[in-house]
Amino acid sequence: ALLRANSELLERSFCVALKYPHAIDFDNKKTHFRALLRRRRSSGPASTIRIHVRREQVFEDSYHQLRLRMPEEMKGRLHVQFVGEEGIDVGGVTREWYAILARKIFDANYALFVRSAAKSATYQPNRLSCINEDHLGFFRFVGRIIGKAIFDGQLLDAYFTRSFYKHILGIKPSYHDIEAIDPDFYKSLVWILENDITDVLDLTMSSEEDEFGQTRVVELVPGGRDVPVTEANKVKYV
Repeated sequence: ALLRANSELLERSFCVALKYPHAIDFDNKKTHFRALLRRRRSSGPASTIRIHVRREQVFEDSYHQLRLRMPEEMKGRLHVQFVGEEGIDVGGVTREWYAILARKIFDANYALFVRSAAKSATYQPNRLSCINEDHLGFFRFVGRIIGKAIFDGQLLDAYFTRSFYKHILGIKPSYHDIEAIDPDFYKSLVWILENDITDVLDLTMSSEEDEFGQTRVVELVPGGRDVPVTEANKVKYV
């Protein structure tokens, strides 16, 4: 409670705690992080980023007007104007822009993200995003928008799977993370680990994936399509 009331204590009396982040609860970390951002925003003269976008083309217009901005420019105050609409952006228009853009980011027509099979509305990168020739540029743009929203203190309706966050942080995912993506598939993997599969399952060290209506076999190990899954190697298979 003391740290939440005065986050600056983490940089003074309790600065040693920053060396042991696991000892600080999430609320205090969040408070400290937001305080650092507020200080960063007020540390220098505020530049302005002005963009004019069409409502029906918010994603494309925003992408073309922001993708070449330098990192320091992206820290400036964002001023959004919808083409053909009057009004001064005092915060409300920008919030609406963020909300519309968040929906477009997960629009299936861009093929950037897919929704997990779990009940929670979480997303992960679409492995078939390459169907969109601009997918790498779009992914980089999405990252910039999320970073900008965090820097500006804007709430963005964007929720990703735990395994995706782990990839961002450089943490190795585990099979337990599959539960948040496909609960039924996760249960099948747990069953394999907890039961004797001898003469029960006919599996090989490979996986089948559907790519635009065609089945592609992905070998999990060299020559995996010809290596049966057994009690001895099932952990490696999972």
